[in-house]
Amino acid sequence: MTEEVRKYAEKRILESNIRMVSGHYPKFDSKEQVDRFMEMSVKMNEVARRSREEFQANIFDLTDVDLNDFQSLLERLKRNKENVSLDLLTTKYRVPYEQLKEKLRSMTEDILQDIVLCGLQIEQIQAKEKYAEINRAIKESGILEKVSHAVFRQYDAGLVLEYAGQLREIVHRMARECDQE
Repeated sequence: MTEEVRKYAEKRILESNIRMVSGHYPKFDSKEQVDRFMEMSVKMNEVARRSREEFQANIFDLTDVDLNDFQSLLERLKRNKENVSLDLLTTKYRVPYEQLKEKLRSMTEDILQDIVLCGLQIEQIQAKEKYAEINRAIKESGILEKVSHAVFRQYDAGLVLEYAGQLREIVHRMARECDQE
């Protein structure tokens, strides 16, 4: 690649706002080749962005949990913690308080399972090993702790869905890696 073409490529890449590591793009023979590469890169970036947006817009369709009920229970938990002392919640109102927390735990688990597992396919002969790898990756990601914090400290259903999407990406990426092996 000539110095002129290299500088042109770097300029076009910087202008595009697409992140590329210097030296990790093709060796171009001409400015026209750079232009074609950039057109293709911009289109691929747009497709990826739209896919993420469509996933976020359709994430509600991936779970059977009524998210309005879930948000309502989160708001009830928040009101209880703000208006009733922890001592009363854990003594006089212990049973309904524990039932509310258990219902939220159960609904959160259902949301995570619905979103993360939807469309997941793993070959049966690799399942036991792959499930162990997936569970380890989920635990190491720290996302489950963030989910718990979103439910029991921030009372935020939107964050739960965001974290479910992140877990889905991890799990499905690992499943794709399994297919490639």
